[in-house]
Amino acid sequence: MPSGFRVQPPPDTPVGSLVPAHTPHAVSVSLPTWQDNVDYEEGEQRIKDAMTSGYPRFFIHHRIQRLADLACARFAQPDELCILLPTESTARGCSDFLASRSPPVPSRNVPWAVQSTLPDTGDAANRTRTVTVHACFFPAADFAAAKQYWQHTGEGISSRVAERCLILLGEIDADGHDGSGSASPTHATPSVGEGQADATRFYVNGSSNAAASGSGSGIGRYGSKSRYQVAKGSASTDAAGIDLAARPTIASKSRYSTSKVRKNSYSAGASGAATPASEASGSSSEPPSLSASVDQLAPPVLSSAAATNGVGAVEQDEDVLARYVEERYGRNLDLSLAPLAKLAMRRRIAGVLCEQPGEAIPVEDMRGARAEESTRGVQGLTEDDVWLYPCGMNAIFHAHQVAMEAHRRKGKEVGKSVCFGFPYTDTLKILEKWGPGCHFFGRGLAEDLPALRRTLEAADPPILALFCEFPSNPLLRSPPLLELRKLADEFGFMIVVDETIAGFVNVEVLPPADIVVSSLTKVFSGDSNVMGGSLVLNPKGPHYAALKEAQEATYEDAYFDEDAIYMERNSRDFVARIAQENANAEMICDFVQTRRVPGPPATGVELPADTQLAADVDNFVVREVYYPKYMTPAHYVASLRPPNPTLGMPSSGFGALFSLTFTSILASRTFFDALPCYKGPSLGTNFTLACPYTILAHYTELEWAKEWGVDKGLVRVSTGLEEPELLRGWFEEALNKAEQAVREAKARGEKVE
Repeated sequence: MPSGFRVQPPPDTPVGSLVPAHTPHAVSVSLPTWQDNVDYEEGEQRIKDAMTSGYPRFFIHHRIQRLADLACARFAQPDELCILLPTESTARGCSDFLASRSPPVPSRNVPWAVQSTLPDTGDAANRTRTVTVHACFFPAADFAAAKQYWQHTGEGISSRVAERCLILLGEIDADGHDGSGSASPTHATPSVGEGQADATRFYVNGSSNAAASGSGSGIGRYGSKSRYQVAKGSASTDAAGIDLAARPTIASKSRYSTSKVRKNSYSAGASGAATPASEASGSSSEPPSLSASVDQLAPPVLSSAAATNGVGAVEQDEDVLARYVEERYGRNLDLSLAPLAKLAMRRRIAGVLCEQPGEAIPVEDMRGARAEESTRGVQGLTEDDVWLYPCGMNAIFHAHQVAMEAHRRKGKEVGKSVCFGFPYTDTLKILEKWGPGCHFFGRGLAEDLPALRRTLEAADPPILALFCEFPSNPLLRSPPLLELRKLADEFGFMIVVDETIAGFVNVEVLPPADIVVSSLTKVFSGDSNVMGGSLVLNPKGPHYAALKEAQEATYEDAYFDEDAIYMERNSRDFVARIAQENANAEMICDFVQTRRVPGPPATGVELPADTQLAADVDNFVVREVYYPKYMTPAHYVASLRPPNPTLGMPSSGFGALFSLTFTSILASRTFFDALPCYKGPSLGTNFTLACPYTILAHYTELEWAKEWGVDKGLVRVSTGLEEPELLRGWFEEALNKAEQAVREAKARGEKVE
């Protein structure tokens, strides 16, 4: 039956182009064939020449590179390069990491307060805005070492930070054009296909709920308002006609505050409310920057004390929340409301913001959000236990840092950590390269618990923390959390769970954990156009007091306001999206199971007893389907969240991610090349996205990965919101072609392996 979302098949996406297409800050990049991925890893020139972007922690965005070049021109000594960090402490962290290399790499840090060089045009918000970045300089020959810090920690600045700095410096205009007036290749104007005129970038809500949210048939999912189009408003009133000068004064004590500004720089100005799509011209593409919605709006009026101190801060105040609720649906918020966008995200993550997509929450409900019972399974959890980070890996990095800091504050010697299960590659690197090291249990199964106990008993100093994913990437294994919690209580270590793959609403992993981290870049955002991460402390955990003290003493909000604006906008309907992606992924996996080669399952897999195999068993090429429904299902089901129809989740599910292995590389390659979805890194996108995961993540260590059950030919698929019938057709066609390719190779007498 129809999904209720309309997601178009991807446009033609050549190698190296943006994924999603025509998205200036795209998180992924197109590598559409198996050979493209191999050549990418081999560093082939044709791939280098084609790359317009890449996954942000692996590929330095062209805006960031351009800003780094300017920093080098201003501050570098001969034969120096730099990477750009958002704060002084992150720059120090980079220097410390370089100094720890063997041999040590010398470095120096230079703060750069980027201010507008534009003439006085009356735009006070732009003229007086300052964005400070910190350049860590090092010998050019040691760039690879500095790039490790960028990749593993996720501490580098985002592409929106760089874009805003380039605009302030006059290097590009607010539409992404350089001085010559030509647009960047990442700012190409997308074409709008037949039937897509009212669609947002990938989908609109076509369900029967449209009328209830004020939208009509054939109109965008948030009424007639385009998801991305914005236009300048009037100079004296906002979208609701409220006099901006009459807004209440705001106290200055917000945990997530705006950046420092010059004295008296805030004043009433132009409204930045979005206009309906029917009043805007052009296609519904994302604007290159938030200049119209961010810089043309008046920030809130400050108290006299705040203005005197030169600090603009927005309190999490109910009057500001009132304005926030007015503007939150169907549009991007203006920059002055970024602290409130962050508050909304923290409440969503804490499970204390009960909202339905497209429905504006009454102010009184927002007032009561802190007092509501969290849906995360832990009594007393509030947004004050949730912290935001620039990306998911940065949240993992800081989870490790805060665990070590909590131990130091107790006067304890910091011990090694444990990585339980085969994780995403950088998690293991963080545990190995920072602190005293880690013990690696690559299978992460219940059968490993005796060996883990022996390690715990022998550890001196005691084990600091155990890190695991629930479920894991890419094998979708779920660790035995309840048994791990018993060991943690016995031996005193912390448990850190990465729940990115489950996506918040499918499972409850916070009760047995001390810290839960997640990449908001994935399903929480869905649009694949912004990075973000979160860290949640369990207020009922035995280490909560120590962790909270360490976190509050060391945390700094490095999440760029413009990134937060987009992330908040994207995440308003994440619960409904997860529900549909659950259904689509389970449908596909159940179908592919009927084409699986009969035989013993892989370690941890429990085959469904009622699967009816298709007829042509002799020609099957699927070796295994890795999906939480089949992989360690008892552990996953033990943490399933109860149904919550109020939040649009009539039942929990197994997530959107699955992996397939095949009987030969020929079958893997043919299946992957034939699959007509987007192909590139990342997951949790609103559109289906596939990659040859082991090739991309472990190309230089394929044998090591194989030891832990991660096959070279593994194809990982993140299921999107396309119509179920369309998705099934894609996978059936790709399987047919893979089976045909193997049959023909065997007929030619070739050895297929």
